[in-house]
Amino acid sequence: MDFSGGRYPAQAVNDLDHASEAAMTCYFPRVVCLALICATTSWNSGGVSAQAVRPEIISESQAHRHGLTRAWITRVQLDPGRGRVVDVTLHEGTLISVTDQAAVQALDAESGRTLWITTVGRRDFTNTPVGASASYVCVCNGSTLYVLSRADGRLLFTRRMQGAASAAPAVSEERVYVPTFAGAIESYAINPKNPNSTPATYRSRGTIEEAPVVAGDNLIWATHRGGIYSASKKDLTARFRFMTRGEITAGLGYWPPTVFAASADGYIYAIDEKSGKRKWQFSTGYPAREMPVPLEGEVYAISELSGMYCLSADKGAERWFTADVAKFLAASATRLYTADDTGRLMILDRRSGAHLERLSTELLPIKVVNIQTDRIYLATTKGLIQCLREVEQVTPLVHAIPADPYATAAGTATRAPRGEAPAAESAPATEAAADDPFAAESEP
Repeated sequence: MDFSGGRYPAQAVNDLDHASEAAMTCYFPRVVCLALICATTSWNSGGVSAQAVRPEIISESQAHRHGLTRAWITRVQLDPGRGRVVDVTLHEGTLISVTDQAAVQALDAESGRTLWITTVGRRDFTNTPVGASASYVCVCNGSTLYVLSRADGRLLFTRRMQGAASAAPAVSEERVYVPTFAGAIESYAINPKNPNSTPATYRSRGTIEEAPVVAGDNLIWATHRGGIYSASKKDLTARFRFMTRGEITAGLGYWPPTVFAASADGYIYAIDEKSGKRKWQFSTGYPAREMPVPLEGEVYAISELSGMYCLSADKGAERWFTADVAKFLAASATRLYTADDTGRLMILDRRSGAHLERLSTELLPIKVVNIQTDRIYLATTKGLIQCLREVEQVTPLVHAIPADPYATAAGTATRAPRGEAPAAESAPATEAAADDPFAAESEP
């Protein structure tokens, strides 16, 4: 059975939904019901088959009960008997999947249409998730960096790295920044005059477990030793180092001009992207290991054994708290879409945090964090991806990130503060406040 990355026709899937549901609730003898189900699921048009009514597919009737509709459904190019999807990333209107078979596939996030498919590196080597900019898509396979054209997936160049990539690279229009298990950032020029030139390197303390953030003219990242580092994205000149008292394993949130970090010391930190000074910190009472999500004046922060806090982005004041939330997925004008610790889709009232409804999505383990629009993207490791949206929200609600007030003109970089040394470990360091909720525990 070949799905070939094509979309299931919406009407065909809907017909199967209605036929299957009717068969399950009819009052005919059991043999008649079974015959009807077999007849509907054996029908095949445009790639629709028995797999189209499997439980991981959210039916239209299910979605409508929760004010949602299934915008599209598709399958990435993958042999489900041998390969698995390891990551799905959203970047400015494009969903990009990576498989353990070294395949990278780009989809239009609004229609599900396949834009391009490229195989990079060796299938027996590990691929990182992708990093992307307006023009480029980058991925590491083993110890090799691959730079692709975002427009068509064409391979532009490869580069042998000095270390092993520990997370997705960060990408600007000029450079690629690869984090490594040794705690180093390796910076490679895109379209270099000398492809074999030595990369710029910044060595921090601790493994970097999530992709760095390109924040204005700076590159900012965190390590499992609890450090948050900043360097010039042009030449990796040191800017600042901020130390927390717990490991940081989650990605950094960014809403200009502030970077937000969640630490295992039980705090959410808001840090000025230029100076490295702490604007505020908020105690959750439990280790925080999910990326804080800043969105239009609010920050959604999740802690272990607790739930989600809605904080004001400017001062860190608590607006509301709700229990049982394990992951942020997306936000509309009035609702928040999250996941609980069992994998169910949990719908919250955005204003109060009240629990509204839950939808069974346990069989869809890949849940994309979308802070760009209101669309909900869910996938299986076998390559099935579906998009949900609110029934009346035909056009995506875009959460526009404001311009960075610290950013300089293109091609330039801000000057380091006077007296700042270029060495990574001699950069100005700021310590976290002493009122640690886990003060009795040893520092990392």
